[in-house]
Amino acid sequence: MKKARFSFSLKPYRIILILAITSVVNVLFSLIGQYLRFNPNSYNLSNAIQEFFLDLFIFKFDVNNESNIPTYFNTLLLVFASLLAFVISAVKFDQQDKYRYEWLALAGLLFVMSLDEASAIHERFSILLKDLPDIGGFLAYKWVIAGMVIVAVLAAAFLRFFLHFDQRNRFFLILASAIYLFGALGSEMISGRYQALYGAKNFTFALLTTLEESLEWIGVSLIIFTLMKYIEEHIAEVRFLPQGGSARPPKIRK
Repeated sequence: MKKARFSFSLKPYRIILILAITSVVNVLFSLIGQYLRFNPNSYNLSNAIQEFFLDLFIFKFDVNNESNIPTYFNTLLLVFASLLAFVISAVKFDQQDKYRYEWLALAGLLFVMSLDEASAIHERFSILLKDLPDIGGFLAYKWVIAGMVIVAVLAAAFLRFFLHFDQRNRFFLILASAIYLFGALGSEMISGRYQALYGAKNFTFALLTTLEESLEWIGVSLIIFTLMKYIEEHIAEVRFLPQGGSARPPKIRK
């Protein structure tokens, strides 16, 4: 049986546009849902079916909930970024590149982050830190403390790796990381402070959590864009071969 041949090319600008549009749609739907949630007098529901679908819409697009569309979107972004980094690491191992282990570590880190996003592992750190005194303020969410320690360790471990990039890729990777971390930690600290003062059941808190997720999406999307441009610049072709297969292009009969 003749094997099918299929090829496709990555188009960074088209993909980043699709990701941007999807992000905007998620943000708009989340804000609409939260506005309806906190302003019940702005609409009238005539039956239980309408109420059911409204509750479903609010839950499935609420960026501050788990196991819904924004969660899956963020997970897919991180998985996509991880796959791109794995592709680059495979090429670097083939070339015996100096930074091949760092590429593999980056791919693994992004994959672990995708698992964390899907299962909210980071929020469970609060249980391990429950014996710490309640600091309050911008550290109301105790897991942020563990997050800052992990970020400091990773920053030290990847510093040499980031510095080896050319100026443009280094700029975009550092910018993307900064945006993501401000969303994941900085905005979380702000929303934690706000929740301690005014509670979480209001539209302003919903805006803060939406900002947090939006920054994370922007950061990961920039990482994806940078990795795609890196592949475009440094890797001519990626092929998947069967075990023991030849790296040479197969001959095509006329």
